[in-house]
Amino acid sequence: MPWPRFAVFVLIATFLQKSWIDTIAVTDLRVTPDLLLIGMVFFAIRCNVKEAIISSFLLGFAADIASSGLGPQIISFGLLGTALSNLHRLIAIRKVPHEAITIFLTGIITGCLAFFLAHIAGQTTKPGGLGAITGTSFYSAVLGPVLFLLLDWLMRIKNRRREKLSRVF
Repeated sequence: MPWPRFAVFVLIATFLQKSWIDTIAVTDLRVTPDLLLIGMVFFAIRCNVKEAIISSFLLGFAADIASSGLGPQIISFGLLGTALSNLHRLIAIRKVPHEAITIFLTGIITGCLAFFLAHIAGQTTKPGGLGAITGTSFYSAVLGPVLFLLLDWLMRIKNRRREKLSRVF
């Protein structure tokens, strides 16, 4: 994995998550996509297990920095990223609908786990509860496969979908 490109991605995604992402929010529900969650799922299914674990914990740390408290996101991203990379060794997640479903389910589980851990630690949690977690997961699942194409290009990670597209054109 090209770690300098990964570092640039994490910096840009954290900056966008903290500052710019509210401009594309669904204002009535206060739902925004989670760019760091999309990145975590991308690296968990595109990299080998060791790289996926490292990137999941680093993206969780960046998610904690983008939110107000430290701790719950790094644990939930790290655990789910590790589980997802190990699951990907058994079940190939290559098609766009499968990627979207994976982002949705991972978003729900990481959101609930982070909410639970923050509640135990006595930290303030994101307003909206389960509705906000579900909305954010759905929005991320819709936006995720599009960003996967951009990340495939940026990270230059080879996968079969890109090879099939190059044979078609």
